[in-house]
Amino acid sequence: MKNYLMAAFLLMIAVSPAWADPEWKASLSVSEEYNDNVKEERHGEDDFVTSVRPGLSYRHEGARTLLETSYRGTWNHYASGTRDQEFNHDAMLHGLLDVWEGFFFLDVRDTYRLVNQDRTRGEAVEEDSTIDQLQQNIFTFSPYITPRFGERGQAKVGYAYSNIWYDEEDRDSKNIHRGFVDAEYELTAQTALLSGYSYTQELWEEETLDRNIIYLGGRYAYAENGIVYLKAGPQHTRYRDRDTSSTSLFWDAGLDHDFGSVLLHMNTGVSFEDDPDTGETYERRFGTVRLTKTWSRTTASVFSTLEEYEDRNDDGEDGEEVRRTVLGMSLAHELSERLTASMGLSHDFQNRSDDDTRRWYANVGLKYALSERVGLACWYRFKDSSSDDVEEEYRVNRVGVQLTMTF
Repeated sequence: MKNYLMAAFLLMIAVSPAWADPEWKASLSVSEEYNDNVKEERHGEDDFVTSVRPGLSYRHEGARTLLETSYRGTWNHYASGTRDQEFNHDAMLHGLLDVWEGFFFLDVRDTYRLVNQDRTRGEAVEEDSTIDQLQQNIFTFSPYITPRFGERGQAKVGYAYSNIWYDEEDRDSKNIHRGFVDAEYELTAQTALLSGYSYTQELWEEETLDRNIIYLGGRYAYAENGIVYLKAGPQHTRYRDRDTSSTSLFWDAGLDHDFGSVLLHMNTGVSFEDDPDTGETYERRFGTVRLTKTWSRTTASVFSTLEEYEDRNDDGEDGEEVRRTVLGMSLAHELSERLTASMGLSHDFQNRSDDDTRRWYANVGLKYALSERVGLACWYRFKDSSSDDVEEEYRVNRVGVQLTMTF
């Protein structure tokens, strides 16, 4: 990680007026897995993979300071040398400082994680192979103020600087400057009006982008355990170096309802995502639905995600558009106080202008608590990829066992 992360970490410690008891957690996992297609190719090679995963997390919450950080590393060794050994990292740092009596704040965030090289494949699946993935770092520093207007009105006004970079030298880094104003006015105890404006400037090696977003909306708590919100308005994007621009609708809406043993979560909106492959920014339009049911010993979920990615940076015309649909379910059941069984199934369909790719993921697993601090797990994982591109035609079967200790 970069040196300024350590500086930010030390700064948060130095300015903290008083320390509460910190929360430390540590773990170490060792696993052995047989993989019959390590490189995810047609007629691929098999290998035994040994993995070591150290983990550490820390959290402190004081009167004016919040500091939380976590780290998980993964070292993979391939017994037959089918792939070079890997050492991947997943790290997070978040610091929030109340500088002046609940009015002026400093927020520092950093994430370092594996992502798909092709952003239109969505978020990297945690239990998937690291093929076609790379490490991404996003650092954000944001000072902001929170003025109030009477008893019902409040706002958040600030600036955020973000830097995105990758651990491969041929990938473009990107600097993002963003100024924002978000306002809220409570009409009643259940209803609030929302409004906001943001200006974003993105700079990378080949381009400078300006984006303006204005939105209006509202939030309504229609029940004690149910809330719905909507923000919508125009967004305008201009590419300075190419002298092109585009205008479209921005929106962010969601609904959460707790039926008791059933939780419903729905969300739809527009976001802007950096693509490691091209260095461009995709406009992502998405919708997600998740329904979770809990019994005394069983938890089941069904979910669906619809996404559209569009690159609007091609000589003033709409660029490549990619559609992605995910359908899935998961199930976990406590067979006994110490033994838990789980399973999952999902279908990921990616529709591109030049080819379609369909991926199936399935897994079953068992976890057994040998003691309060020691656990044993075993699993079977299956992946099937079929595509108009012959290179994306393959199957993978994986069987593994893992021992985990927590401290």
